[in-house]
Amino acid sequence: MRRGRRWTLIASVILIAVAPLFLFPGGWRTLALVILPLIWLGNRIATGHFIPATPYDVVLLVLLVMVLISLYATYDVAVSLPKITGVLFGVGLMYSMVGFATTWKRLRWTTLGLLMAIVIFTAFVLIGTAWGHKVPVLQQIGVALPALVRGLPGAADGFHPAEVAGTLTWIVFLPIVALMAMWSSWSKPRKVFAAFMLITLLAALVLALVLAQSRSGWIGAAAGSVASLLLVSRRSRVFLAVGAVAVVAGFIVLRPSAVVEGSLGNPPPELEAVFTPNLDSRLEIWSRAIYGIQDFPLTGMGLGTFRYVVPVLYPLFLVPPEVDIAHAHNEVLQAGLDLGIPGLIAFSALQALAIFLAYTMFRSDAPAFTRWMALGALAGLVAHAVFGLTDTVALGAKPGVFFWALLGLVAAMWNLAAAPRAVSEHD
Repeated sequence: MRRGRRWTLIASVILIAVAPLFLFPGGWRTLALVILPLIWLGNRIATGHFIPATPYDVVLLVLLVMVLISLYATYDVAVSLPKITGVLFGVGLMYSMVGFATTWKRLRWTTLGLLMAIVIFTAFVLIGTAWGHKVPVLQQIGVALPALVRGLPGAADGFHPAEVAGTLTWIVFLPIVALMAMWSSWSKPRKVFAAFMLITLLAALVLALVLAQSRSGWIGAAAGSVASLLLVSRRSRVFLAVGAVAVVAGFIVLRPSAVVEGSLGNPPPELEAVFTPNLDSRLEIWSRAIYGIQDFPLTGMGLGTFRYVVPVLYPLFLVPPEVDIAHAHNEVLQAGLDLGIPGLIAFSALQALAIFLAYTMFRSDAPAFTRWMALGALAGLVAHAVFGLTDTVALGAKPGVFFWALLGLVAAMWNLAAAPRAVSEHD
């Protein structure tokens, strides 16, 4: 038992250390693809199983089989490989989290590690995003932030604000629920320090979400807030009503509109490169996605190939040909395009199952810490599911690691709650 726990810690450190090999282009991807089987072989030797059991196993098996099958359909494996390695890293991360968090104490350490990752991500976002330009006053604030991170692979002009917003919907609720989870069990000095750090992180996340100016992100975050407030208590409905009034008032004051020519001068080049399709453009893109699913129903067209296949097979009329349409602006359709209808079903089932597990954990008699973190995961998954109706963080994309991290957190909580009560709080 002790050897197994020591190995899960070592395996987690190894996986984090090799994350750049999975997520960034380079000639080391083949090595990265070998590392996961080696880690799972180490699991077998140290713990008796290759991967820990989770409620997702059957659905994930279907999803991974469709990733393999999609290689048959892709016109160029090199185009699909970045997304494939992204999916494999996400799955490996999820199982690594579940394998490590086998006690309540380790679950807390896992949560702390996730919060630290969010801090690093937020710092990069604030200095590396090509902010949206729909609301002039928000554009001014975004332009004032230092643009220190540029030239990264896949984001040479800065991170796309819509993808940033989609990622934030997964994680924006975690700081506040983490504070609620830790509040009752910490001493006063630790409470003050934790409150300061977590509220600062929450403020940074909300600022980034606002500056991204993604209507899909805003609506998704609102949906996650509604879901969490409805579950917490009846009294929270008052806050929900106040929040709804604030949202309406904010929309009236800061209604998204095109930047008036000359009002702010010429926007920087990276802002001009940000494409934000309107409803008509989205409807056209969705129609092309449906055509693609009809033509490749069982295999999909291959991960990451939509942007290259659309101009050839399904030309757009409302979107200029020089604009790069990276995805279908709907996550369910995108999953169908990438992995066929079986992959679409598996991806949708994975999201639905995670939401169900998180809801069940929140309503259970698990420790308060677990219930609060389950609520944060539930709110994030709901928020991103709503975001995914009109925009996409594609399966296998780099920011998608937070999706897999939430799945791992929920599965770890579920396994702990289902484990014998003999597992000590302090083990």
